[in-house]
Amino acid sequence: MKKFALSENCFGPDAEVNDESLFSHEYDNRDPKMISDLKNQVLEVLKENQEKLDISDWTSILEIISEKDERYERDEENSTTSSCNQCGNWNYTYTYIKKENETER
Repeated sequence: MKKFALSENCFGPDAEVNDESLFSHEYDNRDPKMISDLKNQVLEVLKENQEKLDISDWTSILEIISEKDERYERDEENSTTSSCNQCGNWNYTYTYIKKENETER
């Protein structure tokens, strides 16, 4: 990945890697493999920098997984919300578990 750009316009956000948008649409004539390869480059850079990620970064990554990966579901029984007795802030724990029919990776 030689360069990347983040932008937003009237159609919404966009991300480019090496002057190619990661966004694909119905009129896109580019090879899907080329777009997939660009996305893999981004993931490789992320992997190379994993030791530099803080807890907010990891939380964001796991939020993406919780929203996009259908193999995981929220465990309502073990998820909690409560108010702190000292400061009044709301605290929460959302627990996600792999569905029964999914094998371990």
